[in-house]
Amino acid sequence: MPSSAYEQWTGDRRRKIDELFSAHATVGGSGRGRRWRTEQLNWSMTLRLAGEFQGFARELHNEAVECCVNYIAKINPEFANVTRTNMIINRQLDRGNAQPGALGSDYSRIGIVLWPALETANKKAKTWNKELESLNIARNAIAHDDQKEFLRLKDVGKLPIKKATVENWRKSLDSLATTMDDVVGDYLGTFLRGPRPW
Repeated sequence: MPSSAYEQWTGDRRRKIDELFSAHATVGGSGRGRRWRTEQLNWSMTLRLAGEFQGFARELHNEAVECCVNYIAKINPEFANVTRTNMIINRQLDRGNAQPGALGSDYSRIGIVLWPALETANKKAKTWNKELESLNIARNAIAHDDQKEFLRLKDVGKLPIKKATVENWRKSLDSLATTMDDVVGDYLGTFLRGPRPW
């Protein structure tokens, strides 16, 4: 059974992203060939994808925090509230992008060393890390009209942002989300000395 965050990722969040892909097909067609008038849609898909993944990562972290808090609450309810506050206060996922470093930092609050755990679970984790990093560079370039960030995208071969680029980011994030859900669930089961919470 997956976490609620993962169910949202494969449910409502996926539908929102799909709407933009459908709009892209309506404007640019679904066949092969050069696309005209789709740059802004590609940018919109980039922003939506980055935002929805950030939402997934934050919701998964919330669920993990609640598992830890519920465990502590059986022993000391007052301390459980203090623990919850300290696990989420100034969380990077609440004020910045879901960059690899932000995920690592925020998830370390529950005791998991996220990226090494992901790499142990799947050899593609290093690729997902790079794809997530480039997605967030693109997100910042677009959202802030930051020409330096656009140059960084060019350096890693992600400019211009094409539909295929967004599709590759999406594929990587789908795999990353699936593995994160499993890795965090497994970790919590071991850490809290019980069954997997999802």
